[in-house]
Amino acid sequence: MSTTRKHIVKGIKEYFRRSGKTRAVLGLSGGIDSAVVAVLLVQALGKKNVTCLLLPTPSSSAANLADARAVAKQLGVRHFIQPIYAFTKPFTRLPWKQTKITTANLKARIRATILYHYANTRNALVVGTGNRTELMLGYFTKYGDGAVDLLPIGGLWKREVRALARELKVPAPILEKAPTAELWPGQTDERELGLSYTQLDAILSALFDRQASPKQVIQEGFSRRQVEKVLARVKANQHKAVPPPIIAPNDSYVFNPTQQ
Repeated sequence: MSTTRKHIVKGIKEYFRRSGKTRAVLGLSGGIDSAVVAVLLVQALGKKNVTCLLLPTPSSSAANLADARAVAKQLGVRHFIQPIYAFTKPFTRLPWKQTKITTANLKARIRATILYHYANTRNALVVGTGNRTELMLGYFTKYGDGAVDLLPIGGLWKREVRALARELKVPAPILEKAPTAELWPGQTDERELGLSYTQLDAILSALFDRQASPKQVIQEGFSRRQVEKVLARVKANQHKAVPPPIIAPNDSYVFNPTQQ
Protein backbone atom coordinates (compact mmCIF):
# COMPACT_ATOMS: atom_id res chain seq x y z
CA MET A 1 0.00 0.00 0.00
CA SER A 2 1.45 3.37 -1.02
CA THR A 3 2.05 6.16 1.47
CA THR A 4 -0.61 8.27 -0.25
CA ARG A 5 -3.20 5.53 0.03
CA LYS A 6 -2.37 4.86 3.69
CA HIS A 7 -2.55 8.54 4.54
CA ILE A 8 -5.95 9.04 2.90
CA VAL A 9 -7.48 5.92 4.44
CA LYS A 10 -6.17 6.98 7.85
CA GLY A 11 -7.52 10.50 7.34
CA ILE A 12 -10.98 9.20 6.44
CA LYS A 13 -11.07 7.02 9.55
CA GLU A 14 -9.97 9.89 11.78
CA TYR A 15 -12.47 12.38 10.34
CA PHE A 16 -15.37 9.99 10.79
CA ARG A 17 -14.22 9.17 14.32
CA ARG A 18 -14.09 12.87 15.25
CA SER A 19 -17.47 13.44 13.63
CA GLY A 20 -19.09 10.62 15.55
CA LYS A 21 -20.27 9.06 12.29
CA THR A 22 -19.74 5.62 10.80
CA ARG A 23 -21.60 5.82 7.48
CA ALA A 24 -20.78 7.52 4.19
CA VAL A 25 -22.72 8.25 1.02
CA LEU A 26 -21.30 9.45 -2.29
CA GLY A 27 -22.45 9.99 -5.83
CA LEU A 28 -21.01 7.38 -8.18
CA SER A 29 -20.76 8.59 -11.77
CA GLY A 30 -18.76 5.92 -13.55
CA GLY A 31 -15.72 8.19 -13.67
CA ILE A 32 -12.27 7.75 -12.19
CA ASP A 33 -12.60 10.17 -9.26
CA SER A 34 -15.75 8.67 -7.76
CA ALA A 35 -14.47 5.13 -8.33
CA VAL A 36 -11.27 5.90 -6.43
CA VAL A 37 -13.15 7.54 -3.55
CA ALA A 38 -15.55 4.60 -3.32
CA VAL A 39 -12.67 2.14 -2.99
CA LEU A 40 -10.93 4.29 -0.35
CA LEU A 41 -14.14 4.59 1.68
CA VAL A 42 -14.65 0.84 1.69
CA GLN A 43 -11.06 0.34 2.85
CA ALA A 44 -11.51 2.92 5.61
CA LEU A 45 -15.06 2.23 6.80
CA GLY A 46 -16.01 -1.21 5.50
CA LYS A 47 -18.48 -1.94 2.72
CA LYS A 48 -21.47 -2.11 5.08
CA ASN A 49 -20.98 1.56 5.93
CA VAL A 50 -20.74 2.90 2.37
CA THR A 51 -23.67 3.71 0.08
CA CYS A 52 -23.38 4.88 -3.51
CA LEU A 53 -26.12 6.84 -5.28
CA LEU A 54 -26.21 6.73 -9.07
CA LEU A 55 -28.10 9.84 -10.20
CA PRO A 56 -28.25 9.90 -14.00
CA THR A 57 -29.78 12.52 -16.27
CA PRO A 58 -30.87 12.16 -19.91
CA SER A 59 -27.34 13.27 -20.91
CA SER A 60 -25.74 10.47 -18.86
CA SER A 61 -24.32 7.72 -21.04
CA ALA A 62 -25.34 4.09 -20.66
CA ALA A 63 -21.65 3.17 -20.52
CA ASN A 64 -20.96 5.42 -17.52
CA LEU A 65 -24.01 4.12 -15.68
CA ALA A 66 -22.91 0.55 -16.37
CA ASP A 67 -19.38 1.32 -15.13
CA ALA A 68 -20.77 2.89 -11.95
CA ARG A 69 -22.95 -0.15 -11.29
CA ALA A 70 -20.00 -2.46 -11.91
CA VAL A 71 -17.87 -0.61 -9.35
CA ALA A 72 -20.63 -0.71 -6.73
CA LYS A 73 -21.22 -4.42 -7.28
CA GLN A 74 -17.50 -5.21 -7.26
CA LEU A 75 -17.13 -3.42 -3.93
CA GLY A 76 -20.26 -5.05 -2.52
CA VAL A 77 -21.74 -1.74 -1.36
CA ARG A 78 -25.38 -0.76 -1.17
CA HIS A 79 -26.32 1.35 -4.16
CA PHE A 80 -29.42 3.00 -5.56
CA ILE A 81 -30.18 4.29 -9.05
CA GLN A 82 -32.38 7.39 -9.10
CA PRO A 83 -32.75 9.33 -12.37
CA ILE A 84 -33.13 13.03 -11.61
CA TYR A 85 -34.97 14.27 -14.71
CA ALA A 86 -38.28 14.38 -12.85
CA PHE A 87 -36.69 16.79 -10.36
CA THR A 88 -35.09 19.06 -12.98
CA LYS A 89 -38.09 19.25 -15.32
CA PRO A 90 -40.20 21.68 -13.19
CA PHE A 91 -37.40 24.25 -13.43
CA THR A 92 -38.00 24.57 -17.18
CA ARG A 93 -41.19 26.45 -16.30
CA LEU A 94 -39.39 29.24 -14.44
CA PRO A 95 -40.29 32.66 -15.91
CA TRP A 96 -36.78 33.70 -16.92
CA LYS A 97 -34.35 32.69 -19.61
CA GLN A 98 -32.08 29.80 -18.72
CA THR A 99 -28.72 28.80 -20.19
CA LYS A 100 -26.88 25.55 -20.76
CA ILE A 101 -24.64 26.30 -17.76
CA THR A 102 -27.49 27.11 -15.36
CA THR A 103 -29.23 23.89 -16.36
CA ALA A 104 -26.00 21.94 -15.83
CA ASN A 105 -25.46 23.51 -12.40
CA LEU A 106 -29.05 22.70 -11.48
CA LYS A 107 -28.34 19.00 -12.03
CA ALA A 108 -25.38 19.15 -9.64
CA ARG A 109 -27.41 20.96 -6.98
CA ILE A 110 -30.28 18.51 -7.19
CA ARG A 111 -27.82 15.65 -6.82
CA ALA A 112 -26.41 17.35 -3.72
CA THR A 113 -29.90 17.70 -2.26
CA ILE A 114 -30.60 14.01 -2.82
CA LEU A 115 -27.25 12.99 -1.32
CA TYR A 116 -27.89 15.06 1.80
CA HIS A 117 -31.45 13.76 2.04
CA TYR A 118 -30.07 10.23 2.13
CA ALA A 119 -27.33 11.24 4.57
CA ASN A 120 -29.90 12.76 6.91
CA THR A 121 -32.00 9.60 6.90
CA ARG A 122 -28.99 7.39 7.67
CA ASN A 123 -26.97 9.67 9.96
CA ALA A 124 -24.21 9.63 7.36
CA LEU A 125 -21.69 12.06 5.90
CA VAL A 126 -21.66 13.10 2.25
CA VAL A 127 -18.24 12.41 0.77
CA GLY A 128 -17.07 14.38 -2.26
CA THR A 129 -15.06 13.25 -5.25
CA GLY A 130 -13.32 16.48 -6.31
CA ASN A 131 -9.57 16.42 -6.94
CA ARG A 132 -7.06 19.21 -6.37
CA THR A 133 -6.99 20.25 -10.03
CA GLU A 134 -10.75 20.79 -10.07
CA LEU A 135 -10.75 22.55 -6.71
CA MET A 136 -7.96 24.95 -7.71
CA LEU A 137 -9.77 25.84 -10.93
CA GLY A 138 -13.17 26.05 -9.28
CA TYR A 139 -14.33 23.41 -11.73
CA PHE A 140 -17.35 22.35 -9.72
CA THR A 141 -20.79 23.68 -8.95
CA LYS A 142 -21.07 25.86 -5.88
CA TYR A 143 -23.51 24.16 -3.48
CA GLY A 144 -23.67 21.30 -5.97
CA ASP A 145 -20.88 18.75 -6.22
CA GLY A 146 -18.91 21.20 -4.06
CA ALA A 147 -21.39 20.70 -1.21
CA VAL A 148 -19.82 17.85 0.74
CA ASP A 149 -18.49 17.01 4.19
CA LEU A 150 -15.12 15.56 3.20
CA LEU A 151 -12.86 15.51 0.12
CA PRO A 152 -10.57 12.46 0.35
CA ILE A 153 -8.76 13.14 -2.95
CA GLY A 154 -8.96 16.93 -2.73
CA GLY A 155 -5.21 17.09 -2.13
CA LEU A 156 -4.29 15.08 -5.24
CA TRP A 157 -3.67 16.44 -8.72
CA LYS A 158 -5.56 14.61 -11.46
CA ARG A 159 -2.38 12.77 -12.48
CA GLU A 160 -2.00 11.54 -8.90
CA VAL A 161 -5.60 10.33 -8.87
CA ARG A 162 -4.86 8.33 -12.02
CA ALA A 163 -1.81 6.76 -10.39
CA LEU A 164 -3.82 5.88 -7.29
CA ALA A 165 -6.59 4.42 -9.47
CA ARG A 166 -4.08 2.08 -11.10
CA GLU A 167 -2.84 1.02 -7.66
CA LEU A 168 -6.41 0.37 -6.53
CA LYS A 169 -7.05 -1.65 -9.70
CA VAL A 170 -9.91 0.52 -10.91
CA PRO A 171 -11.33 -1.17 -14.05
CA ALA A 172 -9.56 -0.30 -17.31
CA PRO A 173 -12.64 1.17 -19.05
CA ILE A 174 -12.87 3.80 -16.30
CA LEU A 175 -9.14 4.56 -16.43
CA GLU A 176 -9.16 5.03 -20.18
CA LYS A 177 -12.30 7.11 -20.74
CA ALA A 178 -12.23 10.89 -21.22
CA PRO A 179 -13.20 12.70 -17.99
CA THR A 180 -16.68 14.19 -18.23
CA ALA A 181 -19.27 15.60 -15.86
CA GLU A 182 -21.88 14.81 -18.55
CA LEU A 183 -23.34 18.27 -18.12
CA TRP A 184 -24.71 18.02 -21.66
CA PRO A 185 -24.38 15.44 -24.46
CA GLY A 186 -20.79 15.12 -25.69
CA GLN A 187 -19.34 17.33 -22.94
CA THR A 188 -15.82 16.55 -21.72
CA ASP A 189 -13.84 18.28 -18.98
CA GLU A 190 -10.80 19.00 -21.11
CA ARG A 191 -12.79 20.44 -24.01
CA GLU A 192 -14.66 22.73 -21.64
CA LEU A 193 -11.51 23.78 -19.76
CA GLY A 194 -9.57 24.31 -22.98
CA LEU A 195 -6.48 22.42 -21.77
CA SER A 196 -5.66 18.81 -21.00
CA TYR A 197 -5.39 17.69 -17.40
CA THR A 198 -1.71 17.00 -18.05
CA GLN A 199 -1.23 20.65 -19.01
CA LEU A 200 -3.40 21.94 -16.18
CA ASP A 201 -1.57 19.89 -13.56
CA ALA A 202 1.81 21.04 -14.85
CA ILE A 203 0.85 24.73 -14.84
CA LEU A 204 -0.92 24.64 -11.48
CA SER A 205 1.78 22.65 -9.70
CA ALA A 206 4.45 24.99 -11.08
CA LEU A 207 2.57 28.08 -9.90
CA PHE A 208 1.38 26.85 -6.51
CA ASP A 209 3.71 24.02 -5.45
CA ARG A 210 6.99 25.35 -6.80
CA GLN A 211 5.90 28.99 -6.51
CA ALA A 212 7.13 29.68 -10.03
CA SER A 213 6.24 33.01 -11.57
CA PRO A 214 4.00 33.13 -14.67
CA LYS A 215 7.08 34.16 -16.67
CA GLN A 216 8.99 31.09 -15.46
CA VAL A 217 6.08 28.80 -16.37
CA ILE A 218 6.00 30.30 -19.87
CA GLN A 219 9.73 29.68 -20.19
CA GLU A 220 9.07 26.02 -19.37
CA GLY A 221 7.14 25.66 -22.62
CA PHE A 222 3.62 26.93 -22.04
CA SER A 223 2.12 29.82 -23.95
CA ARG A 224 1.25 33.10 -22.27
CA ARG A 225 -2.38 32.53 -23.20
CA GLN A 226 -2.43 29.12 -21.47
CA VAL A 227 -0.90 30.44 -18.25
CA GLU A 228 -3.12 33.51 -18.17
CA LYS A 229 -6.19 31.38 -18.80
CA VAL A 230 -5.40 29.15 -15.83
CA LEU A 231 -4.68 32.09 -13.54
CA ALA A 232 -7.86 33.86 -14.62
CA ARG A 233 -9.96 30.81 -13.83
CA VAL A 234 -8.32 30.37 -10.41
CA LYS A 235 -8.95 34.03 -9.56
CA ALA A 236 -12.52 34.09 -10.86
CA ASN A 237 -13.52 31.07 -8.80
CA GLN A 238 -11.82 31.86 -5.48
CA HIS A 239 -15.23 32.64 -3.99
CA LYS A 240 -16.08 28.94 -4.25
CA ALA A 241 -13.27 27.99 -1.88
CA VAL A 242 -14.32 30.02 1.17
CA PRO A 243 -17.44 30.34 3.34
CA PRO A 244 -19.73 33.30 2.58
CA PRO A 245 -18.07 36.48 3.88
CA ILE A 246 -19.75 38.40 6.67
CA ILE A 247 -19.89 42.18 6.59
CA ALA A 248 -19.48 43.58 10.10
CA PRO A 249 -22.35 45.96 10.97
CA ASN A 250 -20.01 48.40 12.69
CA ASP A 251 -17.29 48.65 10.07
CA SER A 252 -16.78 48.59 6.33
CA TYR A 253 -14.61 45.51 5.91
CA VAL A 254 -15.52 41.98 4.96
CA PHE A 255 -14.11 39.07 6.91
CA ASN A 256 -14.18 35.32 6.78
CA PRO A 257 -16.13 33.76 9.68
CA THR A 258 -13.45 31.08 10.02
CA GLN A 259 -10.92 33.79 10.91
CA GLN A 260 -12.74 35.18 13.95
